[in-house]
Amino acid sequence: MREDEPIGVRPTRYPRPGIVGSPDLDALVRHDSPGLPFVVAREAVRELRRTTVVAFAAAIP
Repeated sequence: MREDEPIGVRPTRYPRPGIVGSPDLDALVRHDSPGLPFVVAREAVRELRRTTVVAFAAAIP
């Protein structure tokens, strides 16, 4: 059986209040992270398990 699970988001991560810094545009923030309230999510991230990678052309009947 193929499995996938939502694990986090790819956000624009902003520094926490009181910390100087620039926004991080390439981060993975997991759903259980204490930093989750400080992000603006752009993409959902899922972890794939027990899957098979195939060429795109092979997927077309």
